[in-house]
Amino acid sequence: MKVTRAQLRKIISERLDPRKIKANVYEMGSRPNGVDLDTLNSMYGTPAFDAIDELVEENMGILDEEEGIYYSRGSVGIQKMLNRRGLS
Repeated sequence: MKVTRAQLRKIISERLDPRKIKANVYEMGSRPNGVDLDTLNSMYGTPAFDAIDELVEENMGILDEEEGIYYSRGSVGIQKMLNRRGLS
């Protein structure tokens, strides 16, 4: 399958668009086990961590710094993390 220049530009712009990255991080954090920081780093690099900072600041998620996992608000993983830490 051949990728055209226009398709390549679209792919690159989507990867680099901070709003798209933030939306993807939020979506991935909604999974039951959240999303591992290593995964986000390999996919997006530094912009992923900027997105996490914004989401946490906006109270849209929680970063488990001990485990290196981001959870979006509403993820069942948040409750598991709180139970593991003895905070619930």
